[in-house]
Amino acid sequence: VIPSAFAAVPYLIRARQCLIMYTVGRLKQEKNRFSHLWNALKYSSSIFPLCLSAYQQTIPKRAAKDLDTLLIVLMILNSSYSLYWDIVMDWGMWQENPLGVAFCRTGSGKNALVTNPHKATTPTSCIYSFMRNRLRFGLAMSALILFIDCVLRFSWTLRFAQNSLFPSADSFVLTTQFLEVFRRALWNLLRVEWENIKHSRHKPATPSRAL
Repeated sequence: VIPSAFAAVPYLIRARQCLIMYTVGRLKQEKNRFSHLWNALKYSSSIFPLCLSAYQQTIPKRAAKDLDTLLIVLMILNSSYSLYWDIVMDWGMWQENPLGVAFCRTGSGKNALVTNPHKATTPTSCIYSFMRNRLRFGLAMSALILFIDCVLRFSWTLRFAQNSLFPSADSFVLTTQFLEVFRRALWNLLRVEWENIKHSRHKPATPSRAL
Protein backbone atom coordinates (compact mmCIF):
# COMPACT_ATOMS: atom_id res chain seq x y z
CA VAL A 1 0.00 0.00 0.00
CA ILE A 2 2.74 2.46 0.96
CA PRO A 3 4.68 2.08 -2.35
CA SER A 4 1.45 2.64 -4.30
CA ALA A 5 0.70 5.74 -2.23
CA PHE A 6 4.13 7.19 -2.97
CA ALA A 7 3.79 6.27 -6.65
CA ALA A 8 0.54 8.25 -6.84
CA VAL A 9 2.08 11.45 -5.46
CA PRO A 10 3.72 12.64 -8.74
CA TYR A 11 0.45 12.13 -10.64
CA LEU A 12 -1.45 14.12 -8.01
CA ILE A 13 1.07 16.94 -8.23
CA ARG A 14 0.90 17.06 -12.04
CA ALA A 15 -2.91 16.92 -12.01
CA ARG A 16 -2.96 19.84 -9.58
CA GLN A 17 -0.58 21.79 -11.81
CA CYS A 18 -2.86 21.20 -14.79
CA LEU A 19 -5.88 22.47 -12.84
CA ILE A 20 -3.92 25.59 -11.86
CA MET A 21 -2.97 26.15 -15.51
CA TYR A 22 -6.63 25.77 -16.48
CA THR A 23 -7.64 28.37 -13.89
CA VAL A 24 -5.00 30.79 -15.16
CA GLY A 25 -6.08 30.16 -18.75
CA ARG A 26 -9.74 30.74 -17.86
CA LEU A 27 -8.89 34.09 -16.30
CA LYS A 28 -6.89 35.06 -19.39
CA GLN A 29 -9.58 33.67 -21.72
CA GLU A 30 -7.06 31.43 -23.50
CA LYS A 31 -8.47 29.28 -26.29
CA ASN A 32 -6.53 26.15 -25.33
CA ARG A 33 -7.35 26.29 -21.62
CA PHE A 34 -9.49 23.14 -21.78
CA SER A 35 -6.48 21.10 -22.85
CA HIS A 36 -5.21 21.44 -19.29
CA LEU A 37 -8.36 19.73 -18.02
CA TRP A 38 -7.84 16.84 -20.43
CA ASN A 39 -4.24 16.63 -19.28
CA ALA A 40 -5.36 16.57 -15.65
CA LEU A 41 -7.72 13.73 -16.54
CA LYS A 42 -4.79 11.83 -18.05
CA TYR A 43 -2.80 12.04 -14.82
CA SER A 44 -5.88 11.25 -12.73
CA SER A 45 -6.49 8.10 -14.77
CA SER A 46 -3.10 6.83 -13.58
CA ILE A 47 -4.20 6.98 -9.95
CA PHE A 48 -7.16 4.59 -10.19
CA PRO A 49 -5.09 1.52 -11.17
CA LEU A 50 -2.63 2.32 -8.38
CA CYS A 51 -5.43 2.53 -5.81
CA LEU A 52 -7.03 -0.69 -7.00
CA SER A 53 -3.68 -2.49 -7.04
CA ALA A 54 -2.99 -1.30 -3.48
CA TYR A 55 -6.44 -2.47 -2.39
CA GLN A 56 -5.75 -5.92 -3.85
CA GLN A 57 -2.80 -6.25 -1.48
CA THR A 58 -5.11 -5.88 1.53
CA ILE A 59 -7.68 -8.56 0.65
CA PRO A 60 -7.49 -12.36 0.21
CA LYS A 61 -5.89 -13.62 -2.99
CA ARG A 62 -9.11 -15.12 -4.33
CA ALA A 63 -10.97 -11.82 -3.95
CA ALA A 64 -8.00 -9.91 -5.33
CA LYS A 65 -7.93 -12.11 -8.43
CA ASP A 66 -11.58 -11.30 -9.12
CA LEU A 67 -10.57 -7.66 -9.47
CA ASP A 68 -7.90 -8.35 -12.12
CA THR A 69 -10.35 -7.75 -14.97
CA LEU A 70 -11.28 -4.32 -13.65
CA LEU A 71 -7.61 -3.53 -13.13
CA ILE A 72 -6.79 -4.51 -16.72
CA VAL A 73 -9.58 -2.30 -18.06
CA LEU A 74 -8.37 0.69 -16.03
CA MET A 75 -4.78 0.19 -17.16
CA ILE A 76 -5.77 -0.18 -20.82
CA LEU A 77 -7.74 3.06 -20.63
CA ASN A 78 -4.87 4.88 -18.98
CA SER A 79 -2.23 3.53 -21.36
CA SER A 80 -4.33 4.25 -24.45
CA TYR A 81 -5.16 7.77 -23.31
CA SER A 82 -1.52 8.47 -22.37
CA LEU A 83 -0.30 7.09 -25.70
CA TYR A 84 -2.74 9.30 -27.61
CA TRP A 85 -1.54 12.30 -25.59
CA ASP A 86 2.09 11.45 -26.34
CA ILE A 87 1.49 11.31 -30.07
CA VAL A 88 -0.94 14.18 -30.59
CA MET A 89 -0.32 16.71 -27.83
CA ASP A 90 3.28 16.13 -26.79
CA TRP A 91 4.72 15.32 -30.23
CA GLY A 92 2.37 17.35 -32.42
CA MET A 93 1.44 14.49 -34.74
CA TRP A 94 -1.98 13.97 -36.39
CA GLN A 95 -2.79 17.65 -35.83
CA GLU A 96 -2.57 19.11 -39.33
CA ASN A 97 -4.35 16.07 -40.75
CA PRO A 98 -6.23 14.27 -37.91
CA LEU A 99 -7.55 11.48 -40.15
CA GLY A 100 -4.10 10.89 -41.51
CA VAL A 101 -5.32 10.88 -45.10
CA ALA A 102 -5.40 13.54 -47.81
CA PHE A 103 -5.96 12.61 -51.42
CA CYS A 104 -4.53 14.80 -54.17
CA ARG A 105 -2.68 14.44 -57.45
CA THR A 106 1.06 14.20 -57.70
CA GLY A 107 3.14 15.23 -60.68
CA SER A 108 2.64 11.78 -62.22
CA GLY A 109 -1.13 12.33 -62.37
CA LYS A 110 -1.98 9.43 -60.06
CA ASN A 111 -3.86 9.67 -56.81
CA ALA A 112 -1.50 9.52 -53.89
CA LEU A 113 -1.48 10.00 -50.16
CA VAL A 114 0.29 13.17 -49.14
CA THR A 115 0.45 15.41 -46.13
CA ASN A 116 0.16 18.77 -47.83
CA PRO A 117 -2.45 19.09 -50.59
CA HIS A 118 -0.99 22.50 -51.55
CA LYS A 119 2.24 20.82 -52.64
CA ALA A 120 0.72 18.25 -54.95
CA THR A 121 3.75 18.04 -57.23
CA THR A 122 5.91 16.69 -54.43
CA PRO A 123 5.58 12.89 -53.99
CA THR A 124 5.26 12.16 -50.30
CA SER A 125 5.12 8.91 -48.40
CA CYS A 126 1.69 8.18 -46.94
CA ILE A 127 3.40 7.49 -43.62
CA TYR A 128 3.99 11.23 -43.22
CA SER A 129 0.23 11.75 -43.24
CA PHE A 130 0.06 9.97 -39.88
CA MET A 131 2.87 12.04 -38.40
CA ARG A 132 4.09 15.56 -39.27
CA ASN A 133 5.42 17.38 -42.29
CA ARG A 134 8.61 18.21 -40.40
CA LEU A 135 10.52 15.35 -38.77
CA ARG A 136 13.98 16.53 -37.81
CA PHE A 137 15.03 13.08 -36.63
CA GLY A 138 13.93 11.61 -39.94
CA LEU A 139 11.01 9.37 -40.79
CA ALA A 140 12.65 6.07 -39.80
CA MET A 141 13.88 7.26 -36.38
CA SER A 142 10.60 9.04 -35.56
CA ALA A 143 8.57 5.98 -36.54
CA LEU A 144 10.84 3.76 -34.44
CA ILE A 145 10.44 6.00 -31.38
CA LEU A 146 6.68 6.03 -31.88
CA PHE A 147 6.60 2.23 -32.12
CA ILE A 148 8.76 1.77 -29.01
CA ASP A 149 6.58 4.20 -27.07
CA CYS A 150 3.49 2.23 -28.09
CA VAL A 151 5.02 -1.00 -26.83
CA LEU A 152 6.42 0.39 -23.59
CA ARG A 153 3.18 2.17 -22.71
CA PHE A 154 1.79 -1.34 -22.24
CA SER A 155 4.82 -2.81 -20.46
CA TRP A 156 2.60 -3.28 -17.40
CA THR A 157 1.32 -6.46 -19.04
CA LEU A 158 4.56 -8.09 -17.85
CA ARG A 159 3.08 -8.27 -14.37
CA PHE A 160 0.79 -11.09 -15.52
CA ALA A 161 3.84 -13.15 -16.49
CA GLN A 162 5.90 -12.04 -13.53
CA ASN A 163 6.41 -15.48 -12.02
CA SER A 164 7.58 -17.06 -15.27
CA LEU A 165 9.80 -14.22 -16.55
CA PHE A 166 11.42 -12.82 -13.41
CA PRO A 167 13.21 -14.63 -10.58
CA SER A 168 11.86 -12.23 -7.94
CA ALA A 169 9.48 -9.34 -7.44
CA ASP A 170 12.41 -6.95 -7.07
CA SER A 171 13.79 -7.88 -10.49
CA PHE A 172 10.35 -7.29 -12.01
CA VAL A 173 10.10 -3.83 -10.45
CA LEU A 174 13.66 -2.98 -11.52
CA THR A 175 12.99 -4.06 -15.11
CA THR A 176 9.74 -2.13 -15.45
CA GLN A 177 11.30 0.99 -13.93
CA PHE A 178 14.24 0.76 -16.34
CA LEU A 179 11.85 0.42 -19.29
CA GLU A 180 9.94 3.48 -18.12
CA VAL A 181 13.14 5.53 -17.85
CA PHE A 182 14.11 4.40 -21.35
CA ARG A 183 10.65 5.31 -22.69
CA ARG A 184 10.80 8.77 -21.14
CA ALA A 185 14.25 9.36 -22.63
CA LEU A 186 12.91 8.59 -26.11
CA TRP A 187 9.78 10.63 -25.40
CA ASN A 188 11.95 13.65 -24.62
CA LEU A 189 13.56 13.53 -28.07
CA LEU A 190 10.32 14.10 -29.98
CA ARG A 191 8.96 16.41 -27.28
CA VAL A 192 11.91 18.78 -27.52
CA GLU A 193 11.79 18.54 -31.30
CA TRP A 194 8.12 19.55 -31.37
CA GLU A 195 8.67 22.47 -28.98
CA ASN A 196 11.53 23.68 -31.16
CA ILE A 197 9.36 23.47 -34.27
CA LYS A 198 6.54 25.41 -32.59
CA HIS A 199 8.90 28.16 -31.43
CA SER A 200 10.50 28.41 -34.85
CA ARG A 201 7.05 28.89 -36.41
CA HIS A 202 6.25 31.86 -34.18
CA LYS A 203 9.74 33.35 -34.31
CA PRO A 204 9.78 36.54 -36.39
CA ALA A 205 11.97 36.46 -39.45
CA THR A 206 15.28 38.29 -39.09
CA PRO A 207 15.67 40.95 -41.78
CA SER A 208 18.74 40.42 -43.93
CA ARG A 209 21.31 43.16 -44.15
CA ALA A 210 22.51 44.44 -47.47
CA LEU A 211 26.23 44.06 -48.02
